[in-house]
Amino acid sequence: MERLLLGEHYICDFSHCDRDLLLDSEHCHALFAQAVRESGLTVVDEGLYKFSPHGFTSFLLLAESHASLHAWPEYGYCAIDLFTCNLNLDIMPLLEKLRQFLG
Repeated sequence: MERLLLGEHYICDFSHCDRDLLLDSEHCHALFAQAVRESGLTVVDEGLYKFSPHGFTSFLLLAESHASLHAWPEYGYCAIDLFTCNLNLDIMPLLEKLRQFLG
């Protein structure tokens, strides 16, 4: 049976992140969305859900599938989930940009 590859799934854990950035959920969401757009992926909708007292989930609905960032500022930690069906796009520059802005 031939293997059919329709997409790639990336799950990334980032620790020792900039806690001040992660406490500013709107700014972090804007940076995340900008980095995804600049990578060549197409954002068709987006949202931000804030938890109390802190933490958030940023999500992007992509024409190519989805991307999300879940942040725990108190631990300096975030998890990113990205699925894309654009198999011609090199995702590594996007992941490096995310690593850099998250500190």
